[in-house]
Amino acid sequence: MKIHHLPGMLLLLAGCSLQAQDLRVSEASPALLSNSSTESIAELQKAIASLLKVEEVLIADDAFTQSSRLSLSRAPHTDPNGQLIMGRNFEMPDMVQLLIQGKQCFVYHEDSDQNRPLPLSKCIAE
Repeated sequence: MKIHHLPGMLLLLAGCSLQAQDLRVSEASPALLSNSSTESIAELQKAIASLLKVEEVLIADDAFTQSSRLSLSRAPHTDPNGQLIMGRNFEMPDMVQLLIQGKQCFVYHEDSDQNRPLPLSKCIAE
């Protein structure tokens, strides 16, 4: 009896694996956020932080409502009094894009060629 369940289990696992890979950037369309809410912004910030491998990312409440692309730069260094510390930042900004494939909305980081699904966010094609 266990032998019969094992092949079915392998097929089930393979099916889940294929679904996870169904988000192909080349087949996705640029998208805009259609339900900008506290929850969707928090989901976006968490997904983008994961893509950039940083602890926290802050984005505006209207991010991805006018454009599918977002440029992210590090916050300038300040002293304990909040004054800018002299110096230049030569780092290029990170570019992320909101995409939609089917009904699945996800955020894509161009430099790493990685994406994160956004199950709580609703998007429309740009």
